[in-house]
Amino acid sequence: MRRTPKEDLLVGGLDDWADAGWALMSARLGGAEDPVALRDYTLGLIAEVLDEGLMVAGDVIAGEHIPWPGSAEEAADRIRRDWLDEWGEDVPTPGSVVWLANTSAGDEIGRAVLARESLE
Repeated sequence: MRRTPKEDLLVGGLDDWADAGWALMSARLGGAEDPVALRDYTLGLIAEVLDEGLMVAGDVIAGEHIPWPGSAEEAADRIRRDWLDEWGEDVPTPGSVVWLANTSAGDEIGRAVLARESLE
């Protein structure tokens, strides 16, 4: 069974924080190729993992992930606004828009995906 974009993002989040560009690489598994469609799909993917409590948005300061205050919806809106205002159709540079950290629920899904793949 092939990984979904969400699964791929959460597996990557087991080892490191993910930035918007990393999320875009996972989103490519969804099949979008047009830059605008891919960006919009990525923003939807980020909003989904935030809304489902699988990842939290924040900044990395002195080697530590610091979650942003506010709701998942506010974080998704901020990410969308910053990406569109500063990057348009381009892929943001690492850490320029957001750093995403898995929650324990996100880690659980990521580990389940790796376990599933080890059986295939």
